[in-house]
Amino acid sequence: MYKNLDTSLAYRVFTGGPLICISTKSKQGTDNIMTAAWSCPYDTDVLLLVLDLGHTTTANLKDGSKLVVALPSKDQKDIALKLGSIHGSESGDKFEHFDLPFEKSEKLGFKTLKDANAYFECELTDSDLLKDKGICLCKVLNVYLKEDLWDDNAKAFNPGCLNTLHHVSGGSFSTSGEIV
Repeated sequence: MYKNLDTSLAYRVFTGGPLICISTKSKQGTDNIMTAAWSCPYDTDVLLLVLDLGHTTTANLKDGSKLVVALPSKDQKDIALKLGSIHGSESGDKFEHFDLPFEKSEKLGFKTLKDANAYFECELTDSDLLKDKGICLCKVLNVYLKEDLWDDNAKAFNPGCLNTLHHVSGGSFSTSGEIV
């Protein structure tokens, strides 16, 4: 038996990729980080992120084109919720505002979430799509993953991928489950 849901809830059933944390810099040099729940691969080396047109991150990307996308672990759920609880325009640098530990991304030097499962240094590829729709297509310039989470032979995540977060609703998340 199936339940017929209102179509406005379709996104909750057809969830996107893992919860991500996106780091950017303003043209004044202020660091920003936010959480986003709508993400997926678009191509082998291109990510697709859906952003609100009114967010500080979107404004930063309109002014510049670089970003870092981090995959937080399930142990970082509370941090992810904090980052999503306030706009960068209200808090300034959220790393400072919340006194969050960070590390600098390898090539771009952006602050990013310390101890995330992985992070991707990226560059915006279609500024018009971002400006018109809030869709961010970004070319992956570099990807860094915790060594123990990757199987070189399979060229895939080890079972460590099970600790990525997937947004359900409100403050509720699921993890990836088991590998079958």
